[in-house]
Amino acid sequence: MLIGKYKNSIDIKNRICIPHKFRGDIGGRCVLSRDMTDNCLNLYPLEQWDIFSKKIEELPTIKMKRVRQLIYSNSDEVELDSQGRIILNQQICEKTGLLAEKEAMIIGTLSHVQIWSLSEWKKFEEDLNSGETKESVINDLLEIGF
Repeated sequence: MLIGKYKNSIDIKNRICIPHKFRGDIGGRCVLSRDMTDNCLNLYPLEQWDIFSKKIEELPTIKMKRVRQLIYSNSDEVELDSQGRIILNQQICEKTGLLAEKEAMIIGTLSHVQIWSLSEWKKFEEDLNSGETKESVINDLLEIGF
């Protein structure tokens, strides 16, 4: 199950070690993609990526073309090495600040893993804990009986 959060560093060769707890669910090969709504990367198990890709292919033709261009040009198939590391594609990481900062927070989101620069993750948490956002999230949780 892809849940939890772990702090890790990025080495000089732009490799990051995926937490051992996530490796079984991620598998050996996976897809790294820049998130289009948050300033982070998504790491999808191949099975989850296939589900996501099928939804893209079901879009109306004009939408599908644009979404394909946006998503697939900002994605890369990667493989965990024997030590559980992946190489972060420099072009995909460019806008996330990950490679400049070299410190990352790796979080599980149930279906995939997100990789955030430490400073971006802190900003995200601050925003999440701000009055209006926190209240909205709490209401969403109460609505589903959490």
